[in-house]
Amino acid sequence: MSSGKRAVKVKTPNGKEMELVPEKAWALAPKGRKGVKIGLFKDPETGKYFRHKLPDDYPI
Repeated sequence: MSSGKRAVKVKTPNGKEMELVPEKAWALAPKGRKGVKIGLFKDPETGKYFRHKLPDDYPI
């Protein structure tokens, strides 16, 4: 984990709000457009992975 990663407030698939650090983050954007940033998170309760949108100022 690099120090650039920080916790993000996300809603897990079972509806809980949690502060989690994404395991992986990437930009999802069509060519020449701004797009969004997506993070891969792991639900600490179920161990399942899920994706969630990250804030635009999140460092990738």
